[in-house]
Amino acid sequence: MDERHDVELVIRALAGEMEAFEALYHRYSGSVFRTIQAIVRDRPVAEDLLQETFVRAYRSLDQVDQSVDSIAPWLHRIGINLSYSRVMKRRPLTFSGFEVMAQALISPLISPERMAERSELQRAVWDAVEQLNDKYRVVIVLYYVQDLSVNEIAERLDLPLGTVKSRLYYARKLLRALIETDQRLVQVVGYATS
Repeated sequence: MDERHDVELVIRALAGEMEAFEALYHRYSGSVFRTIQAIVRDRPVAEDLLQETFVRAYRSLDQVDQSVDSIAPWLHRIGINLSYSRVMKRRPLTFSGFEVMAQALISPLISPERMAERSELQRAVWDAVEQLNDKYRVVIVLYYVQDLSVNEIAERLDLPLGTVKSRLYYARKLLRALIETDQRLVQVVGYATS
């Protein structure tokens, strides 16, 4: 994908070419949606926020820095900000699962008992993620759910690389502490601090 093409599409959209903005939507709506979905944990809400993200982006196209290579970080920041605003208005939320981190704690066996354990483990991990401060939660979501590198996270959140690495480190440390004290895990897989 020619990322420089983003700015060309922005310029064309500013000139009134709706097809140019539609191209940007098709290019980035999938990844922006996945980020929003991971934060709000509710598909209908995520769909609404995705639309709001692109409405706001369209209204603010004149503010795009035309020296950037890609508008993906800008779009993600809009979506993330809208998501956190929504999350703060409606708690508690539920996650459908957190397979990647759960896999790190339990071996993937197919037995029904293991499937039940995995489901309980996923709920425990999501509960722990939900307890994190927003600044830690967003890096966990982007790293594990969106599978972004620390460089990509830094770009999307407009943060220094060192800050992202630090937040990811502390988020993992906090998650481990929360998970190690979760009685569901002690009961299900015998996971406890020694």
